[in-house]
Amino acid sequence: MSADAARAERAPPAEQAPLPAHSAVYDVIRRGSKIGEIHVSLEVDERGIWLFDTETVATARMARILRVSAEESAHFMWEGEQIRMLTYRQVARGPTRSRFWQHELDWNAGVSNTHTYEGDHVIELEQALVDPLTLRLQLAVLLADPEKRGSDFSFRVLERDEIEDQQFLFQDHERLELDIGCFDTVRMQRFRREGSSRNYDSWHSEAFHWLPMRLVQTQDGREELDVRLTETSLGLEGDC
Repeated sequence: MSADAARAERAPPAEQAPLPAHSAVYDVIRRGSKIGEIHVSLEVDERGIWLFDTETVATARMARILRVSAEESAHFMWEGEQIRMLTYRQVARGPTRSRFWQHELDWNAGVSNTHTYEGDHVIELEQALVDPLTLRLQLAVLLADPEKRGSDFSFRVLERDEIEDQQFLFQDHERLELDIGCFDTVRMQRFRREGSSRNYDSWHSEAFHWLPMRLVQTQDGREELDVRLTETSLGLEGDC
């Protein structure tokens, strides 16, 4: 039996996991106009292996014509409150080319066998790794601890062809108003590196198990993308 199979047999049942299985939908707004939706699902199978899956679909006419879309997914297990990565996949489709990368983690060999649009890599693994998607889940688990809320957090993140140091930096406690209600939140800033298009601010509430309810990307000091939670199977109740 492989080490990963043995871990799957010991994986806690879904009701004991740090975060609940659920689905959610976010609107993607650019400069005041809705251009797409992100459909999210977090589910677990009978072996205790979780799948975190997102699909970005265009709703704006031009984006639909150009067939712009994106998919991101990760398989993982929970070891206590720590994510144990198994796979990660990202695909971005555009009018002229598609970009993709995929990690398949072999913990017995201590490597990720990685396939990308620019070639293949073998990356040595470290403990407590997350990917750009499960990074959000690991942050939510940390924010659930009142003694850690208000802190900055550092992560080792398996990106396309290397492991990076990335941070979530505490910004403020803020009241967030969405179409689905109003919520008390903690605002964090994801910092990958200076100038990265994947730096963003995010808002997290206990009502949504500290998962992101809103994400805002800025470019040159101007708000570029605003991603807002519009529905979820968890049945939120805001108090506007």
